[in-house]
Amino acid sequence: MNRLKFHALFVFISLALILSPSSAQAAGSGAFIAIYNSGRALVKEVRVVTLPKGLASVVIKDIPSTIDPTSVRVMARDMIVYDLQYSYTPITTKNLLDKYVGKELTVIMPDPADANARILRKARLVANVDRPIFLVGSEVYIGNYVALLLPELPKELETEPTLTLTTENGDAGKKDVALHYLMGGLTWRTDYTLTVGDKGDTATIDAWATLTNTSGSGFQSADVRLVAGNVKRAAAPRGNLRVKSMMAMEADVAASPQPAGESFAQYHVYDIGRPISLAPNGTKQISLFSASKVEVEQELVSRFHTGGGQRSGVIKQGVELALKFSNTVVNNLGRPMPGGLVRVFMPTSDGTQLLAGESGISHIEKGGDVRLSLGQSFDLKVERKQTYYSRIGKNSAEIGWQITVRNGKDTPQKLKLRDVLPGQWEVLKADLTYTRVDSGTIEFDLDAIPPTKDGQGVVINYTVQISY
Repeated sequence: MNRLKFHALFVFISLALILSPSSAQAAGSGAFIAIYNSGRALVKEVRVVTLPKGLASVVIKDIPSTIDPTSVRVMARDMIVYDLQYSYTPITTKNLLDKYVGKELTVIMPDPADANARILRKARLVANVDRPIFLVGSEVYIGNYVALLLPELPKELETEPTLTLTTENGDAGKKDVALHYLMGGLTWRTDYTLTVGDKGDTATIDAWATLTNTSGSGFQSADVRLVAGNVKRAAAPRGNLRVKSMMAMEADVAASPQPAGESFAQYHVYDIGRPISLAPNGTKQISLFSASKVEVEQELVSRFHTGGGQRSGVIKQGVELALKFSNTVVNNLGRPMPGGLVRVFMPTSDGTQLLAGESGISHIEKGGDVRLSLGQSFDLKVERKQTYYSRIGKNSAEIGWQITVRNGKDTPQKLKLRDVLPGQWEVLKADLTYTRVDSGTIEFDLDAIPPTKDGQGVVINYTVQISY
């Protein structure tokens, strides 16, 4: 018997019915899920199905509507997959009306004789591009309508996506069918809570992974891995409808269980270490790690871009509060820190912890340094004015600056003044020793600014020659 004739004997088997999932939105139990912080996930499931020997058509339901059908890979012992078809036309207003173009339906529309009345008209839907257009008798109707009555629900519309496989099986019986695919709607990020101790020099850091599922498909008792790093996504070739193989890099993630915090390729993967469930639409937080007695340093910095032109009047500049620490083993850390949001809490005089600021961080490697910008100081004020300006050449000038710092607190404060200088420059004179931070920045380090009384503050003068 040739294969074309044998197609008439295809056996249609629904995996969804055999597996009997707990809900219509469930994608199965015990799946492996690698979630990337780019907004997609790699899913690996095993489903059990009874297959006949020879050719069969297998219908797989209960899959996410956000699946990438070009990434699907299906495998089972002694089973060959010849083709795979993905279909999903959800029941929406547009899809419904598209199926009724050229057909007659009932339109409930305003009565032209009475603005408060409604009338029913039989009409033929002739187009549904930007809005429905009807043919009522011999007249074309383009206007408002209250509702549409359709005679029946088109069979072509589906309540859930479906994968249909053409397979050939070496033997009959139950098989474990492995289903691998990429999907959207699953993402994660890291949320950190940094709580500074009473003395202000140590902190406790708690890292939480926030998993967000907007795919509409839930997962029960899943083995979840979280991949940190910027994984490149290639643009899909136009017109390529072939089922692609999974990327080798992503396949590597699904190897045997890894210890928490394992790196792979140039990325990092976290193993949750226990099965977790994800609701069809929702957010779940999972503890990644906690570290105590982390040494931190508070830093007050005021930056200013001087430019090379002439300026007049008093210039006010802000004072930034920052918190710094090192991601090292000596500092009770020394682990990869995925990028995310850090919320910093600091104590008041009575020990109450209040939010002192939020700051985003990129991925921090082991041994890296972290600097969190938290906000502007309320009590430290910095003002400056240009005291001298002289052009000494076509592209050169001497500029004098006077900087005044006032401390509204009752205790001395430390402050770093950083001036960014353009072009080629040389400091000719300065009241205070400065540090050349880099080729375009100098820094004045004020170790102890006393409390300001009667409006008097700490004054710093310096003169710089700038050439372009």
